[in-house]
Amino acid sequence: MRQKELLIELCDNLEKELNEREGEQSHKVELQSGLKPENYFTPAMHIGTTSSIPDRVRMAWFVELLVDGECIFRETYVLPENVFEDLTVNTEKIIEDFLISKVLNRIFAFGVMTSKSFIDKLVHG
Repeated sequence: MRQKELLIELCDNLEKELNEREGEQSHKVELQSGLKPENYFTPAMHIGTTSSIPDRVRMAWFVELLVDGECIFRETYVLPENVFEDLTVNTEKIIEDFLISKVLNRIFAFGVMTSKSFIDKLVHG
């Protein structure tokens, strides 16, 4: 099973678990992956500078895990300016696989460190 299919299956399972726990179908867990403007989730401003905002916004590949519309994990790759027009399906797959791998790594690390912290508090007070 590829990492993307695994992550989609994990999202589906979590969504079912959340909805069963509350007895209603109100939760949505989803994986989003694709090209978006590099600044789509940040304000378009340059704090502390006198330079103007660039006219051209570069594209970036985003892989995001959202729960109820809130982004929980996000990894991004900003494409070099000359690459956007030359993207191939193979290049897109390589970028997406790389970012999904990073998201899975962050989820795993977060889960393990959170559990370790919880256990340390129980054991060491």
